[in-house]
Amino acid sequence: MAQDFSKIELGPAIVEYGEGVDMVKFETTIGGVTFATETTYRDQLTDQTGETIVGKRITGRNCSVTIPFAEYELSVIPKIMTGASIVTDGTDSKIELKTGVGLNLIDSAKQAVIKPLAKLNDPNYWVTLPKAYSETDLSYAYDNENERITNVTLRSTPDEDGVVAILGDSSITATP
Repeated sequence: MAQDFSKIELGPAIVEYGEGVDMVKFETTIGGVTFATETTYRDQLTDQTGETIVGKRITGRNCSVTIPFAEYELSVIPKIMTGASIVTDGTDSKIELKTGVGLNLIDSAKQAVIKPLAKLNDPNYWVTLPKAYSETDLSYAYDNENERITNVTLRSTPDEDGVVAILGDSSITATP
């Protein structure tokens, strides 16, 4: 019997974070975009059964997208790093990174969509985080061997329906 290899997916992706004029498109990455889920569990035990698990409950589920963004574009930093701001004098600009202590990242949550390049126009292959906040760290190497990378992690937080991620076309709704 011949195997069907048509379901094996390969290739890079882009990530769109936010919408409209504030959208950031991560189109150049080094090391690949990674989507991951992490589910935490709690074992339920009873005195009568000792260490034998009599139930197991989900205590949470988190989803994240890691993006090793390779474009060195300073104007993007304030859009993806809470506590960063751009200062412009009309001609030149700079980015100020503040401590950010006490800032709630959830307040800046936006939609994130992963689109494989091979299926860029097919939402059936997209992954959507309806509400994602950014954890951004800069790691700029100044040498002859490495590119300057902005490491961005987008973490999901539940939307109003408790959804943390959608695999496939997010516009699909149930029929009555």
